[in-house]
Amino acid sequence: MEENKEIQTSNKEIVSAIQIPVAKYKWYQEGIIAGIIILLLTAGVYLVVKLIPIYTIEVPLVYITYSQGKSITFSGDFGIWSLILGALVSILYYVLFFFIRPSGITPDFGPKAKWLIAYIILALFGYLAYLVIAILLSGWSISLATSSGVATLLVGIYDYLIYKSYMEGRTMSNALFWEIFRFAIVGLVAAIFDFATCFIFQFIIFNGSTAFYVTGIATGMGFVIGVTINYLMSTYMVYKAAKSNFSKSAKGIITFLVLSILGLLIGVGIQYVLYDFLFINLRVSFLTYPVDFVIRTLVVMVYNYITRKLFIYR
Repeated sequence: MEENKEIQTSNKEIVSAIQIPVAKYKWYQEGIIAGIIILLLTAGVYLVVKLIPIYTIEVPLVYITYSQGKSITFSGDFGIWSLILGALVSILYYVLFFFIRPSGITPDFGPKAKWLIAYIILALFGYLAYLVIAILLSGWSISLATSSGVATLLVGIYDYLIYKSYMEGRTMSNALFWEIFRFAIVGLVAAIFDFATCFIFQFIIFNGSTAFYVTGIATGMGFVIGVTINYLMSTYMVYKAAKSNFSKSAKGIITFLVLSILGLLIGVGIQYVLYDFLFINLRVSFLTYPVDFVIRTLVVMVYNYITRKLFIYR
């Protein structure tokens, strides 16, 4: 008991010792400045793609199967273009945020550039998101300029939030918004690995088989990878306001696992109903695999945040 009290006391002292930088501008002023940066870059990307022809017919059309009997087709040239443009967008956002500083706070790289490295890693996920959004939208017959513009806009919002989180010390903030944002980032990273694992099992290893056990195996393997990443990042990154080290104890790990298994069962149930039953059997066309995955992920993320906050990271 005394040892636990000492740990809790030391945790409180560490949290209280952390100085969160205070913005020099009011929140709405910061929002206007950041919004102008994002909108100007979005408009610039839209005009560049609109005015510069990218079809060279040197790269053939690319077909990607994303659900049972469903595929999208997009220009290979646009895919290569997006690879280059997405990288430029990510770099430009960081440079603009760094030098303009919408909040007025001087960026902090952290000890041995710790926060900069974390920002770069998470910015890579933003870069991947740019590619996915731009390619998916273009594959759904939306103009290339609009697809690139929407991708730039959404990634700009994401990049600014991770910039504030890591370059302005919000990653150590106990504020509810930043805790939920960190949780969403962890959920995003875990979901990417979860989705990639599910996709590999569902459409590559089992080659789109409709056998009843395929969804269970694919979802289960995605769960194993996703929950491991989720536990590590939740424990050491998300819940800064936790007053004990319960999450790092054997009982805490077991509790995390049990709650995650319940979340898995909820996810499997949603996946079976939406994908196997409604999409495959009843032919509800809009409930494709990615749509089902997004719905399942959002429901389970809400469940995870609430249960972990109540039972583990108290």
